Amino acid sequence: MTKLKVGTAAVNITPYAGINMTGFGNRVKPSEGIHDDLYAKAVVFYDGQIKICLVSCDLLNLDESSVSSIRNKVKNMTDIDVENVFISTTHTHSGPQVSPLRGFGKLDRQWVSILEKKIAGAVSIANRNMVDAQLGAGIGHVEINVNRRQRQDDRVILGVNPAGAIDYQVGIIKIQDTQDKNICTMVNYACHPVVMGGDNYLISRDYPGYAMDFVENANGENSIAMFFNGMTGDLNPARRGTFEDAASLGKVLGAEVVKVSEAIQTSPDVEIKTTKEIVKLNSGQLPSKEELKAIIDRRKQEINQTEHDMEREITLTWARDALTMVKKVKLAAKVPVEVQVIKLGDIGIVGIPGEVFVDIGLSIKKDSPFNHTFVTGYTNGCIGYMPTQKAFQEGGYETHSAYMLYGIYPVDQNVANKIIKTSLKLMQRLSN
Repeated sequence: MTKLKVGTAAVNITPYAGINMTGFGNRVKPSEGIHDDLYAKAVVFYDGQIKICLVSCDLLNLDESSVSSIRNKVKNMTDIDVENVFISTTHTHSGPQVSPLRGFGKLDRQWVSILEKKIAGAVSIANRNMVDAQLGAGIGHVEINVNRRQRQDDRVILGVNPAGAIDYQVGIIKIQDTQDKNICTMVNYACHPVVMGGDNYLISRDYPGYAMDFVENANGENSIAMFFNGMTGDLNPARRGTFEDAASLGKVLGAEVVKVSEAIQTSPDVEIKTTKEIVKLNSGQLPSKEELKAIIDRRKQEINQTEHDMEREITLTWARDALTMVKKVKLAAKVPVEVQVIKLGDIGIVGIPGEVFVDIGLSIKKDSPFNHTFVTGYTNGCIGYMPTQKAFQEGGYETHSAYMLYGIYPVDQNVANKIIKTSLKLMQRLSN
């Protein structure tokens, strides 16, 4: 077996002050400044047979068209096949608008085009920085997240649910050169980066930025730390409100990563494999023409009586778009989503393009054939929330209204079973 080679790179992708932000519908103006820089960080692996790259971007999301554009640019700039490119976002809610979500103002497509080139450029740089390397994995434990689906009377609100499912596991991949110098640390943890709320108008990575800075400072010069968010669909930070809170939570996570990393043993004997599959989701059905017209009339009246209500404005825009589809007799849709799995020795990495509920990730980890399993959301796109069947029965923001931000059609209520089944099938294929 050829010894492992790894290359890394970090490229600044901070936008200009004044760009529209995304993540919270209650913002009423563009960004006002830069609190901390955003990055696209890339790591390329080569075992003599297969070359793959994983990218982590400090962004809310990337849509399917941007992912395709970046992959094609990587193919043109390197010897990495488009099928072997894994692109994830940290899901910061204090970042720039990068896809045409409803309710967040006009998308600066010219800037998005530059962004795509920068992300592909990070992969190209990493591909030119290949060195002999070794890697290993470990698991930490951090309790800085909470389940947010709180039951209040007969409904579910965004709050705190102490009895809800949770995942405190921190997945860590440690990569060193042949002189045992740390060159890259990959971190997988599940928690929405929403310490900073909709009243923040400064561009920021939120708590993951502080965590990765802590790890990089501990590991020394020319070492990068990459954050891959987990199954955060129903998980929020335990503390919210200020940059001091974000720094505190980030340092707790970063310190655990550094502590666990010290005990991780690395090896150059790493077999690389990758596979993917398109899962076909069946959307829910749209309301009737009459129901949509009633929603439009009601929202118009409500908006006329208020100064600014983004939720009503989003619903109004969605209802108009949905009515157009209903008039074309397109009451439902097939929604293709890509699940990608990578094998790095005894490590399995699963990438899912959505805001996935934590129970889905826990199920995948529990039945995984790998010694270490890292499950990442917001990867190779993001179609919106992927709740469990139980959550659909309970209702709430993620199941009954959030899809209006991302698209037109309600989410497939069997999405959890389809994602779990496909992920486990692909992991089993690579582990054999």
